[in-house]
Amino acid sequence: MKKLILLSLIIVSALSIDAQRKRTRTATSQGNVVVRFGMGVNTTKWDPDLDEEMTTTAVNFTPSVGYMVVDNLELGVNFGITNTNAEHIYDQAPILNKTKTKSTDVIFGVYVQKYMPLNNWFAFTTEANLGLSTGTFDQDVVNGAVTSPVLSATGNRNGVGGAINFGMAFTPYNAFSLQAKIAGLGVNSMKVDYDGVNNTENTTNVGFNVWRQAYSLDFVWYFGRGLWKK
Repeated sequence: MKKLILLSLIIVSALSIDAQRKRTRTATSQGNVVVRFGMGVNTTKWDPDLDEEMTTTAVNFTPSVGYMVVDNLELGVNFGITNTNAEHIYDQAPILNKTKTKSTDVIFGVYVQKYMPLNNWFAFTTEANLGLSTGTFDQDVVNGAVTSPVLSATGNRNGVGGAINFGMAFTPYNAFSLQAKIAGLGVNSMKVDYDGVNNTENTTNVGFNVWRQAYSLDFVWYFGRGLWKK
């Protein structure tokens, strides 16, 4: 009887040790599906003197779907919409002269994101993305209270760009995370076509700085075996 009890204890102990050695599944484990919804609002104001100033407000929505190809490595596709309103006042006396621009841009792309966990709640993230953009804009030139139909313009623009972004992820629940980008290095090329005008404008921008893009917060849900079970 004593031998049987001792043998049972040995078997239970061995199974317990083996279970502890097995990897516990987490949000960023291989095979999980990642659904992300990001949004952001960014306002800038440029005021070099009393007569001239420029204000720009951008609102963006950026959903994406990804897959954890290996532990802590996510590969996915993203989609984004950005609405921008800008007002450039270049003369206030004797009458107010300004340019008002409204634009909408749609972005499609692919991305890969690497997680570097610090503990059970926090992780550093590094993301690389590449995408195409297309959009339209309306530009009104206002003199006093009159909009000039001759100087005003409409058109469309198309571009391609890529970036490497660095950020943080906070996972208060094993299947839910809050993520934000802190700094980034990016490049984009844009082609602008004005309606009724034969010539086009081409611009290329390269930059690295903190909060290079609009302030944003991503709400992230992970779906996998047992993640949503209590």
